[in-house]
Amino acid sequence: MALRNCARCGKLFTAVSSSMKLCVDCDREDQEQFNKVKEYLKEHSTATVIEITKATGVERKQIFEWVKSGQLDIASVVDLGLSCESCGKPIKSGRFCIECAARIESDARKILSESKPKSRDAKKEEKAGFHMADAIRRRRGY
Repeated sequence: MALRNCARCGKLFTAVSSSMKLCVDCDREDQEQFNKVKEYLKEHSTATVIEITKATGVERKQIFEWVKSGQLDIASVVDLGLSCESCGKPIKSGRFCIECAARIESDARKILSESKPKSRDAKKEEKAGFHMADAIRRRRGY
């Protein structure tokens, strides 16, 4: 457990996990707002973000955060206004379009595979350090 300041109100609170960013009161309020938006979307599945904001009182920024984090899926909303953080193409959820997400994943896999040693000899070359057993073997002539 760690002491943190709430990201919304600034109050000091004890964070049970490393992902906690809000105090108990703000987290409860956040959950109530989330439930309001979800209920509104059940009844008005084709609403725009502006309509959702006006009807529920929840800020557009907060709705975008829920969509980006994957908590809220509002693919049926026509005018969402989200764009891919890499190429700028309009998207319905998350942070990246499908093409950019695939490219990022491919690049990451390539980098990870290049950083792994290929063979035992490569491992020996990369291995740096002095071991006591090696020194003893050399002294004894093994």
